[in-house]
Amino acid sequence: MSTTATSPASTDADLQALSDKLEIIELVGLERLWRDTGEWDKLAAAFTEDAVIKTTWFDGNARAFVELSREMADRGRHSKHPINPIYVRINRDRALVESRAEIQNRSEIDGVWVDMTQYVRFISRVRRTPEGWRLASFEGIYEKGTLAPVNPLDRLPFDWSEVERSVPRPAYQLWAWAMTRRGYKVPDNLLGDDRPEELRAFYAREAQWLEGGGDK
Repeated sequence: MSTTATSPASTDADLQALSDKLEIIELVGLERLWRDTGEWDKLAAAFTEDAVIKTTWFDGNARAFVELSREMADRGRHSKHPINPIYVRINRDRALVESRAEIQNRSEIDGVWVDMTQYVRFISRVRRTPEGWRLASFEGIYEKGTLAPVNPLDRLPFDWSEVERSVPRPAYQLWAWAMTRRGYKVPDNLLGDDRPEELRAFYAREAQWLEGGGDK
């Protein structure tokens, strides 16, 4: 019976890789928790100084994202973001993480309380910094949305044609419609499963960045 010896260097590298992966997974989960619970200073610290965020309602740097998220919460919109990091790839001081997530919101539409859920995958570039791993980007890939009255006996108080006119993208049509009603402008060119060619190009760019390409 033969045995294969494991060198101390190999063991140390495996432990470091595991430690890095766990730190990134925790970071991704805490970033969403801190946004949901209004921990704004902690939320800001989760990102690099030059991090770029792109969502249905925001496209810009992390500092502005945190401030506008605070303003949104102060106006009474409190969405929740349960998230499950499922794929972490690390290359030296860079990493990519992909997560399955939901955006959940309960709000009132013309006198009827409704629950909305947007199903999404979040992709982030992550960089190792002197303070630890930090998010260098945050972007959603939109899948589908649902809406239902809180009271199942209520009727939804809108015409479906109104939704179809909002944003002609089935991947996030309901969510965009609801955001538009609140005064937000939602672009129709976000990443989504309904545009697979654009999605493939995006994944290719992110993989290139992970291998050392790109500007950050």
